[in-house]
Amino acid sequence: MDPEAGITGTRLWSVVRRFFETAADTIEIDHAALAEKLRKASPHWMRHTHATHALARGAELTTVRDNLRHASVSTTSIYLHSDEIKRARQLGEAFDARK
Repeated sequence: MDPEAGITGTRLWSVVRRFFETAADTIEIDHAALAEKLRKASPHWMRHTHATHALARGAELTTVRDNLRHASVSTTSIYLHSDEIKRARQLGEAFDARK
C-alpha cells in the first residue's frame, strides 16, 4: 500500500471497531450496559453522537446541518431533544419568511 494514498474506508472501519472493542473490554466489569453499546458502535453511530452532543452544547442547528451535509434542518432536528425541538420549531415559526 502506498503510504501517500491515505487510509481506506475498510481499514478505518477496522481501526474504529477495534477501538470500541478495546474500550468495551476495559469497562465491561463496571459498566456492562455501556460496554454492550460500545460493541454495537459504528461510524454512523459516531455521526449521530456528534450531532446530538454538538446541539446539546449549543452549536447552531444550521452549523450541524452543514457539517452532516443534510439538505434540510428538519433532517438534522432529529438529533434535538424535546425542549430543543420545541425551541427550534418556535424560532423557525417566528422567523418564517412566508408569514
